[in-house]
Amino acid sequence: MILLLVVAALPWIMSVALRTYCGPVDDDAAPLATVTVIPVLVAVTAFSVAASTTALASVLIASQPAIAIAAGFGMIGWVVYRLALAAGHIARVVASSRDAAKFAAEADVRGGTVLVESTEPDAFAVASGGGAVVITTALVAALSDAELTAVIEHERAHLRFRHTFFTQTVELAAQFDPLLRPVVGHVRHAAERHADEWAARYDRHATMSALAKTVLLRAHLARHSTSLSSTGGDVVRRVRALTAPPPPPPPPRRSVVIAALVSITAFAAISLGLFDVAQDVIVPEVGENPTSVFR
Repeated sequence: MILLLVVAALPWIMSVALRTYCGPVDDDAAPLATVTVIPVLVAVTAFSVAASTTALASVLIASQPAIAIAAGFGMIGWVVYRLALAAGHIARVVASSRDAAKFAAEADVRGGTVLVESTEPDAFAVASGGGAVVITTALVAALSDAELTAVIEHERAHLRFRHTFFTQTVELAAQFDPLLRPVVGHVRHAAERHADEWAARYDRHATMSALAKTVLLRAHLARHSTSLSSTGGDVVRRVRALTAPPPPPPPPRRSVVIAALVSITAFAAISLGLFDVAQDVIVPEVGENPTSVFR
């Protein structure tokens, strides 16, 4: 019983660890490392939480005490509820992507730029439909040529490095595991910082100036959580970071891949172990005693 409970608790411990230490990692690590590695860990953690909760619930339901059976069904209900939230999030993202794909269709080339007539100063990247950078006439009128180039390169970085995929991975995981909700903001901030640094390769001062101007111009507008515009993340920290030298390069890709594979292997082992426990309870093999938390 103790071993079962310990293994079942490990995914939740990882959730707490990610929630606690994602901030320091966001502060200290290269933005690209944060925006690519953390989502992998978050996705594996959310999957492990689902597996551990389901397995533990099956053990409780198969137990004799009525209170344990009720607790097991309560846990199953929680899993179904969180899965429904995740499905709803996916539906909203698909609908939004379908609506945004029209901008990509208007672009001359894949990942091209689309100018939209609007009095609201804005720029954003559209990942669906082949990708496009959308910028409004109001923002074009407010920025210099160098600043406008910086904004466009910033948005192109979101497309080039598939930031939307990584941020939506964390969003989806947080729909299921609420402990991971604070991680979303850190990953989004890292995506913006990475895009800032990519644009700053050409002109660091113009990038900082464009960011500051865009923030002031858009100060009166509501900020949507699903957007990946140039004004996302902690803007004060982003501007301050651009006044400093560029961050060190991220770890070699091989190290990142190895770290991700180790994490996936570890939590896959936990999940498979818990599913095996559930199988022992529901359909025990010949000669095998059913598992119970009360043994």
